[in-house]
Amino acid sequence: MSSYQGDAHGNSTFFESEEQVETKIVSVYTPLIYSAILILSLVIFGSQYRKRRIAKMAELPSIFDDNDARDIHLALKEMNDEQPVHEKVLKAALLNRGAEAIRRSFKMKELEPQINILYKNGSIGEDYWQRYQNEVKLIELEFKQTIQEAEEIQPGWLQMFVVVAKEICFNQALARRYNSILKRKKVCAEEWELKLDNNGKLIE
Repeated sequence: MSSYQGDAHGNSTFFESEEQVETKIVSVYTPLIYSAILILSLVIFGSQYRKRRIAKMAELPSIFDDNDARDIHLALKEMNDEQPVHEKVLKAALLNRGAEAIRRSFKMKELEPQINILYKNGSIGEDYWQRYQNEVKLIELEFKQTIQEAEEIQPGWLQMFVVVAKEICFNQALARRYNSILKRKKVCAEEWELKLDNNGKLIE
């Protein structure tokens, strides 16, 4: 009997201890807050990682010459912070920058089959292949930046900006081709000792 009372007393003590456990009410917003903090941290980390990756790619030597169109546009933007620059001047510089990005993009697409063949045959090393891949990504990023700035300068100007930038790119290509023909004609005339009139016709 005493043992039963002892067991009963022990059980009652056990249940009393369970009854004394405090329960804390957690707000339904707590998981949402934790999720928001986690997502925000991932976004910040992804943004910082992308910036470091772009900076690392930009450190590699470029396949092309210096980008004068981009440098001129950035210089005008810095001048605009100190002294206002006319909007048409900024638009013209941005269009020229976009045209240069399009020209480089076309050039990389033309080189892509040859570069792939040379890389597969082992004719070019891993360093040059990495430079080519980085150059393609940087050109894509450059064109995206020009598009974003075009939308910031004038909302709704995006479609017209792309069309005009392509026309400028094609006109510049024709001008370069025409100038190269003139230079070649001059070199040939000097080598063959030909005499030409002002219209470019041969003088017999």
